[in-house]
Amino acid sequence: MMEELLNICCSTIDAGASSFRDIGQEIWRNPELGLEEFHAHKILCNFFRERGFTVDEFLGPTGFRASYGSTDKGDGASSPSGVHVCLMAEYDALPELGHATAHNLVSEACVATAMGLKAAIDKKGTLGKVTVLGSPDSEGNGKKMEAIKDGFFKDVDLAVTFIPFTCHVAKPVMLTIMRETISFKGKAAHASTCPWDGRNALDAAILCYNNISLLRQQLKPYMQIHCIITNGGLKPNIIPEKTEMKFYLRAPDHIEMAHLQQRADAAFKAAARATGCELEIAFTPTPYSNLCNSPKLAALYQEEAEGLGCTFSTNEETSTRLVGSSDSGNVSHVVPTIAPAYDIAIAASATNTQSFAELAGTEEAHNQTMVASKAMCKALLKAMLDPAILAGIKSDFEKDSCAASLTEWS
Repeated sequence: MMEELLNICCSTIDAGASSFRDIGQEIWRNPELGLEEFHAHKILCNFFRERGFTVDEFLGPTGFRASYGSTDKGDGASSPSGVHVCLMAEYDALPELGHATAHNLVSEACVATAMGLKAAIDKKGTLGKVTVLGSPDSEGNGKKMEAIKDGFFKDVDLAVTFIPFTCHVAKPVMLTIMRETISFKGKAAHASTCPWDGRNALDAAILCYNNISLLRQQLKPYMQIHCIITNGGLKPNIIPEKTEMKFYLRAPDHIEMAHLQQRADAAFKAAARATGCELEIAFTPTPYSNLCNSPKLAALYQEEAEGLGCTFSTNEETSTRLVGSSDSGNVSHVVPTIAPAYDIAIAASATNTQSFAELAGTEEAHNQTMVASKAMCKALLKAMLDPAILAGIKSDFEKDSCAASLTEWS
C-alpha cells in the first residue's frame, strides 16, 4: 500500500504540474505586499474550493485555511485515527523587488504537495488530513503566531513549508529576530545662524550607527544587526529635531537574543547621552523565533529529494546554511516542523535581490519546485503511514528544548 500511495502522490503532482505552474506564475506576475495579498488569496482559495477542500477565511482577509480529509481527533473520538499535516503557504512580496524571496514558489509547492496528499487520502480514507494554511505578511508581522494563539496547531501533527534558495539544505538555520524602531528627539535650530541652540538628532543617529558597527566586531557567530536610517531630517539648514532608524537584531535563540538586546540598548543609549537627545524604542509586536528542525522528518525529506536527483552538500558550512528568519520558527516550537531549502538557481544569485526575483519566475524554478513537492509529499506520506516514524518524530520533539521554549516575548 505504501508504494502505491507514494506513486499516486508523484503521478498526481506530475499530472497537475501545469496548473500548479499557472498559480505560481500568476502570483509572481502580480506581487503584493503583506496584508495586501488579495489577488493571491483569491487564486489559492478558488483553486482549493474547486477541488473539494473546505476553505475559510483565517488570519485576516488575506489569510485562509483549506482542509481535506479527517483525523477524528475531536473530543468525542474514542480512538483518534489519521495524521494531520499542515502546509504553510506564503505569498507576500518585497517592496520594489517583487518576489525576491520566491514566495510564489512556496505557494506553488504547498499546492502541489497538498494535491498529492489529497490523492493519497482519496485512495486510503483513514490516512488523515491535510491543511494548507495561507499565511499573510510573512515578510512583516507574520500571522502564524496568531494561528498559534488561536489554537490552530493543537491538532496538527506535522507542519512544513519550503524555502526557494540557491542550494539544497534539509535543515537550514533560521535565527530569532527582534525588529525595533529607534527614534532620537533633539531640538531644531538654524544650522547657520544659531547651531548652538540645537540638539542634533542626526548626530545621535550617526553615533548610534557607528556604535553598532563597532559592536559587530565583538558578536558571537549567528548574532547579527542590520540597520537603515528612515528619517534623517528635513533640510540641511535645519538641525534635525527628530531622526528614526530601523533595526533587525538576530540571534541563534531567545537566550542569546536577550544578551544581544542588552548590548544594542547600551549602544543606543550612549548615542542619545552623547548628543543630549531623547531616545525612544518601539518593538515589533511579532518577533520571530529560531527554527527547530525535526531531524527525522528532515532526514526523510532529504532521502526522498536525493532519490529524485537533488544533491545535498556534505560540507557542514553548506549543510547548515543560514537563510534568515521566519514566523515558521515560532510554529516549530509547538509542533514538529521542517522548512527545507531547495535550489532554484541556474547560476549563483543571492535571495532578496532583483536577479533572484527573476529566477523565481523561470521554468527551471518551477521544475525544481515540483521536485521539492514530490520529495515532501513522499516524506509526509511515510510519516503518516508508519506509526513508528511518526512516534519517533514526536518523541524527538518532546525531548528537544524547543518544545518547551518561548514562541513570543515582549
